[in-house]
Amino acid sequence: MNAAVYEKIHRLETTPEAMERTVAYIAGNLRDLVYANEHVLICYPKLGEASFGAIMERAVAACSCIPVFWGPDYRWKTLLRQAFSLHTQTIIGPPLVVLGLMKMAKATATPLYIHNVLLGGYPYASWMVEGIKKGLDCRIWGCYCVGPDSVVAGFTCNREAGMHLRDDLFEVSIVGDDGKLLPDPQRGRLYLKYRKDPSLVYDTEESAKMLHQPCSCGCDAPRILETLYVGEDDPTKKILEERFLAWSSILDYRVEKTESGLALELVVFPGESLPVIPNCAKLTIRPWKPDEDMPFCMTYLQKPAEKG
Repeated sequence: MNAAVYEKIHRLETTPEAMERTVAYIAGNLRDLVYANEHVLICYPKLGEASFGAIMERAVAACSCIPVFWGPDYRWKTLLRQAFSLHTQTIIGPPLVVLGLMKMAKATATPLYIHNVLLGGYPYASWMVEGIKKGLDCRIWGCYCVGPDSVVAGFTCNREAGMHLRDDLFEVSIVGDDGKLLPDPQRGRLYLKYRKDPSLVYDTEESAKMLHQPCSCGCDAPRILETLYVGEDDPTKKILEERFLAWSSILDYRVEKTESGLALELVVFPGESLPVIPNCAKLTIRPWKPDEDMPFCMTYLQKPAEKG
């Protein structure tokens, strides 16, 4: 049912007119980050005109900036080289990718000039955000998307905590276990009602708090606070993600459940301390291979590039 609701909302929000409104909304928020003619590095692929990467490209251009995509070579070292050579001050990307970029810069003593990071998707772990913020000495912004694609539902202002809801598009409800609406600022299940068709109510599979009060940034849209994912997911993945990626010595990891147990692979920077490794059916700990390795979360895009 929830997938069907999302598909209907996605179809209505990827018409040319709706996408123009989304681009204008993102550009209006991006203007707090960027200045004219700067190169903005986008770490999302452009997979069709309705993809998140394509929408961000248009929004960046609408701010009189120059959008630059990472790729089609998605090796880690290519990302580091682009960020350095462009003197990138603003980067838009998934948290795991930006976190890895920060670690590579530290491990290779490569100076970066990033002042602003816009993270797509929400919620994301606080340890990850704090690691990026501290490691790059930058400001962090967030763009809230409904579902896995490009239905943009909110933006952070970097003045106060929380995500400003895109209230021209959605009405937010916080619901308790008994199915009743909860007042501010009680925690409950987060639902988004699509204003263009109120019969479409999307279960975000997240719990959150909500505030209906003006923000110091001047926006009076409701703010969604302290969001946590509560849908069905593999808890092992979240536990291992923090256990490993919170360490600067580990660039990337992947885990697979097999009939014999967990198969774990760690990509590390040699010579640095590692956390305690849990018992696994198969364990691979290997050094980062700059000429081969790309983020595991991006391997669906292409095979690793040839050496050279």
